[in-house]
Amino acid sequence: MAAATHPLSRLAAQTASTNSAVTVSIDYSKHLAVVPADFTGVSYESAQLGHQEFFSADNKGLVGLFRALGKQGVLRIGGNTGEYTTWSSDDADAEKNHTPLALGPDAGTAAKTASIITPRAIRNLRDFIDAVGWRIIYGLNLWHGTPENAAAEAKFVASTLGDRLIAFQIGNEPDMDHDPGSKERWTFDHYWDKWTIHRDAVKAAVPGARFAAPDIAKEYDWITKMAEKKPDLAFLSGHYYAEGPPADPKMTLEFLLHRGRNPATQEFAVVREATKILGRPYRMTEGNSCFHGGKPLVSDSFASALWSGDYWLQLAEAGYIGLNLHGGGNGLYTPIAGTLQDGLTARPVYYGMLLAENFSGAKMTATTLSTQTASQNVTAFSAMDRGRVKLAVFNKAAVPVTIKFEGAKSARNGKLFWLQAPRIDSKEGVTFGGSAVGSSGEFHPNAQAGISFHRGAASLGMPGYSAVYIEA
Repeated sequence: MAAATHPLSRLAAQTASTNSAVTVSIDYSKHLAVVPADFTGVSYESAQLGHQEFFSADNKGLVGLFRALGKQGVLRIGGNTGEYTTWSSDDADAEKNHTPLALGPDAGTAAKTASIITPRAIRNLRDFIDAVGWRIIYGLNLWHGTPENAAAEAKFVASTLGDRLIAFQIGNEPDMDHDPGSKERWTFDHYWDKWTIHRDAVKAAVPGARFAAPDIAKEYDWITKMAEKKPDLAFLSGHYYAEGPPADPKMTLEFLLHRGRNPATQEFAVVREATKILGRPYRMTEGNSCFHGGKPLVSDSFASALWSGDYWLQLAEAGYIGLNLHGGGNGLYTPIAGTLQDGLTARPVYYGMLLAENFSGAKMTATTLSTQTASQNVTAFSAMDRGRVKLAVFNKAAVPVTIKFEGAKSARNGKLFWLQAPRIDSKEGVTFGGSAVGSSGEFHPNAQAGISFHRGAASLGMPGYSAVYIEA
């Protein structure tokens, strides 16, 4: 079997024969899940709609960056500010807003931004999403809102977005809410009572409305409790942040690269049971590397690219219907940073999503890895897509490693697309397939080397802190 090496790293070529190896065994007879074509998604704060030109077809840079991220995808509007925004049918009320040009989860400073959302913002949002070709999950204010205001907003949103609207979410992280004058957080039953009142008001205004819930922060038993209520939902939903708070010295890039708060042990079993009870799928509708706005040199570094690609594929394997990584403004963990006036930039976390997006529409298949040493941290994923073998390998440790593939029976000659950066803490210089992403989504990836499989086997030398996507 032929060996392939990282084309831009002498280290890989020099050590491929002496590295300790990790064997990746592929079993294409075990089908895990079919990845929806619109699996990829991003999440933005509701208050961003207070700046009416941000989500508009005229924001060419944002349109291009969304389109480069996926031909199909899902924009979720919500976040903490979703519990402070209000709806007005009068466009003139937008003049009362003091919304920043671009607003994001910048160390929590945007949490209580109370923008007024008006018809013009929603019309522009429709133009934007048409230009992108994606669809929308739209959040409504539960905590500080009223059923009447939610119904009025939902009616206009539904009529304007039309088939671009997937579902409404009523409330954001309701397991963190509390009533005025009380420090006691809501119980699920209290939330359920408030949610049903708002839902009924929205249904009266929009008879065909669909919903996603409970959109919790961390109380995963609420997902099961919601499923047991048997509401008519398009899908169940919740949030996931791999680490935090950022002030905690244990929240390092190494912690992140070891999968942080591992969803495989924290939530997968709960989600699997809840979706079985309700008969509806699950989407992770808000999350990222580190809550409270992210951590410097972790959330904005190349480590976040390795994390996001790996996490995307974990969820795909587990049967989720998608994920929405949160962002906006110049927040540390935002996939797209900047403003309409100053220009936009794809952050490192965006590049990990680019790698994983190659699995959209594919059938995830079983992959097992040999026992690893203490210094190794390798993950791998496999899929079949219209007769093609797709593989992704992440080397999330500093040491080089030789990957030995077994069982890729239909694979022959393959192409390698490397995800790389100068250093693991690099904030710039990230490329995928040898290409950076331009400010308007310009992206031209190319295979950087080949790999040959013989009877389903091949060998690949990987430098430390790198990832590769393989088509064979």
